[in-house]
Amino acid sequence: MICTFLMCLCFNPASTLPVVSYFGRILVFTAISLLTMAVYCSREELTAKAWWIRTALHLILLEAALLPLAHAWGFWHSGPDVWIYAAFILLAKCMWHLVDYGINAKTASQINEKIRENRLRQR
Repeated sequence: MICTFLMCLCFNPASTLPVVSYFGRILVFTAISLLTMAVYCSREELTAKAWWIRTALHLILLEAALLPLAHAWGFWHSGPDVWIYAAFILLAKCMWHLVDYGINAKTASQINEKIRENRLRQR
């Protein structure tokens, strides 16, 4: 939804969004986006290949769910708009993965440090 706001600012700065209905739409978009993350659920640890396959599937699900809804709400209107909106969804997903990677790398570093400390104590 932040991407929608930025897209409106960049391509139609004169547009106004009603605050209450816009935040309601944010909630619906967020709920749908969170539901699509169910593709990552697994009883076992995902292999790198399985993660990439699920990431591609997740992107397809996001685009398939959010693009029609955004069109119905008037966030995009014509052929070129859909490509721009789809690119914004892809960009948002890439940014989310970068943030998630940073958090995971920090957590992994902390876990590795604890493992090193435990090994030193055991010696």
